[in-house]
Amino acid sequence: MKKTLISLLASSAAVFSAALAQTTAIMDARVHTIAGDVIENGDIIIRDGRIAEIGADLTAPAGATVIDATGKIVTPGLFVPYSQIGLVEIGSQKETNDSRPAEGFPLSAALNTIDAFNPSSVVIPVNRAEGVTRALSAPSAGDKLFGGRAAVVDLSGRANSITKAEAAQVAVMGYGGAARAGDTRMGAWAVLREYLDEARSYHANPNEYTRRPRNERFALSDLKALGAVIDGQQPLIVQVNSANDIRSVIRLKNTYRLNIVILGGTEAWRVADELVSANIPVIISGLANLPRQFEDIDSTLKNAARLHRAGVKLAFVSDTHKAHLIRQHAGNAVAEGLPMAAALRAITLTPAEIYGVDSQLGSLEVGKIADVVIWDGDPLEVTTQPEAVFIAGQQQDLNNRQKMLVERYRDLTRGDLPFAYRGGE
Repeated sequence: MKKTLISLLASSAAVFSAALAQTTAIMDARVHTIAGDVIENGDIIIRDGRIAEIGADLTAPAGATVIDATGKIVTPGLFVPYSQIGLVEIGSQKETNDSRPAEGFPLSAALNTIDAFNPSSVVIPVNRAEGVTRALSAPSAGDKLFGGRAAVVDLSGRANSITKAEAAQVAVMGYGGAARAGDTRMGAWAVLREYLDEARSYHANPNEYTRRPRNERFALSDLKALGAVIDGQQPLIVQVNSANDIRSVIRLKNTYRLNIVILGGTEAWRVADELVSANIPVIISGLANLPRQFEDIDSTLKNAARLHRAGVKLAFVSDTHKAHLIRQHAGNAVAEGLPMAAALRAITLTPAEIYGVDSQLGSLEVGKIADVVIWDGDPLEVTTQPEAVFIAGQQQDLNNRQKMLVERYRDLTRGDLPFAYRGGE
């Protein structure tokens, strides 16, 4: 715990050098703090990368950069709770895809996002321009059950973008796990328990464990990496969908006393009360309606609303290249009965809580890191766009490859375009 806290303080909580001694005043906006009430005609004073003051009728400090946000909406930056941002550029091009190992690679849980995370990825500016300021960047499982250790990152594009290293471990179960373990769920759960038992045995006495004969199927580096999971200090993100598989996850948590997060959960609404009792958060798609496979046959657009009514902690996930669509997922969930305040919380504060960085991120409160977005309208509407995005108090460039391509080909009469792209007869 101390190690992860030091990592957080040394990276995320440390403000960008360019933002030091910089003061910005966002004035007269409708401010959704997430942690409390909405502030009408609210003001936010950002100083040295953090929120210095927040309230109504504040006075902009002398020398501050003042932004008139009259008629605008201000929220915390969006927090994507699961993605491969910074690990993949083109999924089908091996050289640009570090998100998962090839078949037959001997390691799994030992893989670590920070060894491959690319802060210069072109995927980052695209999502940043849509209001995303933080994300979990996570490896995907190869042909083994574990994917590896994920990291919370910021989307500033700076070299040191790691907010919290080793923020979670990833595992795939359901039929995805079964396909990796004898094509049966029985095999998958047996293998997963074997790994956890071996990791527990190793961490109880590493010296004795390494001296005795052992099963070579379990790489020592994988067992070492699972230590924080066994201790309950590191969340284990388990990818499952069906109600039956979720119940198996709950049994696993109760048996091993793990910190579990469910990813997928298309049938989670069926076991909502059980999830509340087990204190397991769920990361879902807000667009899942029709089943794509047998294990999500009871998927419904009302999943989020039903989970919220039961008291389940909830977040939304989308495709990595369009991770910013979590706000569209949240908006769709509102249309199906999820309260707007809960929807905004699901894409800001809840992910920060899941990964233990909520003391610094996820809401607009005095002392927190100033990840702030100014929107030109309702942030859950698809036509709304950010007018300004701040990460740790520093206003971000909203230009990106997609916008540059639009500008390049907006005028097809230009003579410097490739011949096939020129307008005319």
